[in-house]
Amino acid sequence: MMRPMPAKCPGRASAALTLLILLAAGLSSSAASAAPSPGRAGHGYFNVDATHSPRVERTLAGGASRAARPLGPAKGSVLGIDVASGQHAGGATINWQKVAAAGYRFAFIKSTEGSYYTNPFFSSDLAGAKAAGLMVAAYHFANPGDSSGTFQADFAIDHSVINHGGVGSDGVTLPLIADLEYDPYGPDECYGLSAPQMVRWIGAFTAEVHRLTGQHAVIYTIADWWDKCTGDSAAFTADPLWVASPTSGTSPTMPLGWANWTYWQYTSGGRVPGINGYTDLSALSPTALEVAQPATQSDQAGSTVQLPVRSMDGSAGQVLSYTATGLPAGLVIDPTSGLITGTLPSTAGTSAATVTVSGTGLGPVTVGFTWNLHGPVTLARAPNRLGVVGSPRLLQISASDGLPGCTLVLRASGLPPGLKMSPCGLIAGWLTKPGSYHVTVSVTDSSRSRLAATSFSWRVNEPRAGGPTGQIVNQGKCLTRLRASVTVAKCRDVASERWSIWPNGELRRGDICMAAGQAGPVELRHCRGTIFQNWQAGTDGALINLATGDCLTVRAADHRPVAGVFACYGTRRQRWVLPPGPITSGLPGWCASALPTAQPGVSLRRCGDPQAGTWTAEPDGTLRSSGRCLAIGSPAVAGTLVRMERCTGVAAQRWQFFNALAGVQLVSPKPGLCLADPADSRTAPVNLTLGYCLASDPGVSWHLG
Repeated sequence: MMRPMPAKCPGRASAALTLLILLAAGLSSSAASAAPSPGRAGHGYFNVDATHSPRVERTLAGGASRAARPLGPAKGSVLGIDVASGQHAGGATINWQKVAAAGYRFAFIKSTEGSYYTNPFFSSDLAGAKAAGLMVAAYHFANPGDSSGTFQADFAIDHSVINHGGVGSDGVTLPLIADLEYDPYGPDECYGLSAPQMVRWIGAFTAEVHRLTGQHAVIYTIADWWDKCTGDSAAFTADPLWVASPTSGTSPTMPLGWANWTYWQYTSGGRVPGINGYTDLSALSPTALEVAQPATQSDQAGSTVQLPVRSMDGSAGQVLSYTATGLPAGLVIDPTSGLITGTLPSTAGTSAATVTVSGTGLGPVTVGFTWNLHGPVTLARAPNRLGVVGSPRLLQISASDGLPGCTLVLRASGLPPGLKMSPCGLIAGWLTKPGSYHVTVSVTDSSRSRLAATSFSWRVNEPRAGGPTGQIVNQGKCLTRLRASVTVAKCRDVASERWSIWPNGELRRGDICMAAGQAGPVELRHCRGTIFQNWQAGTDGALINLATGDCLTVRAADHRPVAGVFACYGTRRQRWVLPPGPITSGLPGWCASALPTAQPGVSLRRCGDPQAGTWTAEPDGTLRSSGRCLAIGSPAVAGTLVRMERCTGVAAQRWQFFNALAGVQLVSPKPGLCLADPADSRTAPVNLTLGYCLASDPGVSWHLG
């Protein structure tokens, strides 16, 4: 696996991205979850723990004193809160039951920021708020100066939907929120974008959210920022508005383009039972009606069911009305509570249902969902598995229920580190730690009852052979073993300059590995498979130690250059060229080849085939094979073929490395799209294209070297 390069300078986002360790090689899952959050002050992203930018928080607090302000919304308004990892400072926890008991009805939880940070408390806070009966939503703090709107939407959805079920249709969760406000990291509060550029960025983000979820993203902003940074754009009136405004009257200061607001964040100085310190408070508009879209239902034919349709409105004492169409025969909806009850038909089938919620003075809201009535469930037995650290794995576990497609939910426990299973039973990822693992797969439906289960063992071995071998070069000088130390000297093509890159990330000379400790010179130690001996290539030639998160750096010591590890800032002394090696796909056995198939472009071919060729990642951001560069095609949209070109250094030839849940994504910065196998083909060579950067897709997962 690889990982992205951090920002080039503290306090400012750039195309070389902050460290994000999700599944570090050799780390146990518990160690990975305990790792410090990326993006703290040491790498420039000091604000990731905060709910919003310092300027917005000060504005909502009414000044530096952060005194509690008078409530702006009318008495009896439906209130909610928003939180981030900062509410857990010093080991604090949130008592969600107390929050709900105090009368708060909804909670917005920061899930991600830019393309470099995920909130480590998002999953637990989401589950706790749901269990307490609150309606919830994830929000993404946008950093438009960091990466494209499309890529950040994919990043946010990867880490709030695919990982945690935090967005979309589950009957409790509201649509994803795009948090658009002052840049906390630089002097330009608009992230260096002009108003037309910002409007295009927001449009790309909201379009991708709608494509993936079918829902309109909520936009969080403050009128002053919207005016300065979008030119008071009216292009997003279809998206609900969450407006930040310190107005102490009965209505907020609105950005132009919206006639109505859905949520109003009116103070950052709230005191909420169950939460330490101050908390942001928001109100639901008196004219708003929010309905959480029910999840797709899957139940045994002939079973008895109960399904509540959750909604909330901003009118005190309002009585809502519920109607439904397309429900399976035998089911009815209570017109005042929205509870669907009854006994399902005895034969398997599928129904498309809709529920409409309305109230006096409130526009009706209609949500649709599918109800699958399945037969008896069978689960195919999986044989025992073998694997090697550093290799990709792809395994489909199949369950049948008498219906076509994926209508059940599969879960796995005990998977080897580096692997994840989708709800439809696809196990994918890169093996990261040796050992013997006992895997259990179970199948459930909407009843959450276990319907079937199977178990198998998975043995993961250490690799027995290295990968690419050759010189590791920085500005024309080679990394060299000099007795017990590592130095940098003029390349002489001698044995002491030849390093072997192993699949588990070790840099070896025989049975000796390069290892990092604290900031300072690297060391040579006997290879033991520890994380301090694991390295990954990153954007712009970075070579990053997984244990420390620091970059291999040329530094002066005793009047000669030596190799050490220091914070990653993208300097020339941190830019390395590794020996040429394959670009291995997350689809086992396949590699990227500079040779096309029937059409011009880049193909996927069997690893080990001489036609697969080798690649180098250059410090200028290019990926090169046979003297040519990998480049995006035109138009730069999903599905367009990638191709090989004469290397000219243009932006279309630049690639960034991003960590995903499996392997690494190779991203073209401007469109925010990835090198992709469009069909996840495992049977024949295919031409590679640009594709959406979703970590759940093994066709956008790669390993260099």
